[in-house]
Amino acid sequence: MNRFLFTIATCLAVVFTAQWQTRGAVLQSPDGSPSHRFEELADGVYFAIGTGSMTVMSNNLVIINDDHVMVVDSSVTPAAARGLVEGIKTLTDKPIKYVFNTHYHFDHAHGNQIFGDDVEIIGHDFVRTMLSSDVLDQRTNRSFTQGIPDQIEQMRTRLGQTTDTADRERMEAQLQIQEAHWAAIQETVPTPPNVTYSDTMTLVKGGREVQLHFPGFGHTGGDTLVFLPEERIVFTGDFFVGSPQGGRLPYMGDGYVEEWPASLDRLRALEFDVMVPGHGTPFRDRGQIDNLQAYLRDLNRQVTALHAQGVSPQDAVARVDLSAHADSYGARVARPDPRAVLRLYERLQVKMPK
Repeated sequence: MNRFLFTIATCLAVVFTAQWQTRGAVLQSPDGSPSHRFEELADGVYFAIGTGSMTVMSNNLVIINDDHVMVVDSSVTPAAARGLVEGIKTLTDKPIKYVFNTHYHFDHAHGNQIFGDDVEIIGHDFVRTMLSSDVLDQRTNRSFTQGIPDQIEQMRTRLGQTTDTADRERMEAQLQIQEAHWAAIQETVPTPPNVTYSDTMTLVKGGREVQLHFPGFGHTGGDTLVFLPEERIVFTGDFFVGSPQGGRLPYMGDGYVEEWPASLDRLRALEFDVMVPGHGTPFRDRGQIDNLQAYLRDLNRQVTALHAQGVSPQDAVARVDLSAHADSYGARVARPDPRAVLRLYERLQVKMPK
């Protein structure tokens, strides 16, 4: 099991970095370039996404009210959070008074520390518990960060072997971004919310209503949906990460696959028109909720059966067949993410009678 986990972590670090360094990135110098761009979704409500000039990894929602600003998620590092704050200053000079954490994962909550005591950082009780623990040593955080030094060395080696001027400029920019990200990680001090809730919470502040909903166990044990009822917009974090084109699955390495489908019903019950995911771009297709529920139920059914037969998680990855969901998620969906299988085995082990 440990060797299996190490292999997953190593492969994940390489693949994840490659994805986020190239997917839609605008490769600019890290020095002085805007870290975020903003799209207004409704009056005073902005979708924030990274420009590619530094590693930010996750999306944000910026809500500008009569006398203050609310921010959903604080980004992957203190440096990325400061970049976001500087970007918000181009929209308004109103102070940030509220920060909402959709969950505890590093790429959404490791910018909390830049905010002072005058800012209410609000999250689920579970988020405070996790960010008050040794979360830097937690498996998900390690798996996304431990391979970065090796990646930097590999990038330096490739750069030294490249003679094409355009390629060298592109690779130098990528290297600078990755080196800056590694330095920013060293600064991180996990900072838990200073205000928590357990089920629902409503704030009516500065002329706007914002609702926080815990939908139940899903992506983590403490996800939050940030819902703007008047604007009919919901920020889903990583609890649901669909896209305008569909075909996007959430990370399941800390998930509750067996309970997630029922929790998704609580998302569906909200009266929204636009979903803003923690990764990707806003979309409107509610049918993607059905697709994810079907996938999760099938994955849970097959893995549970293999676990009962005594099949190892390694072998289960090879034996699970999810090709029935190819229309929703593409041909590569046929084999499950090994992290999801391992997590399911852990959950099943917990539930086994003593």
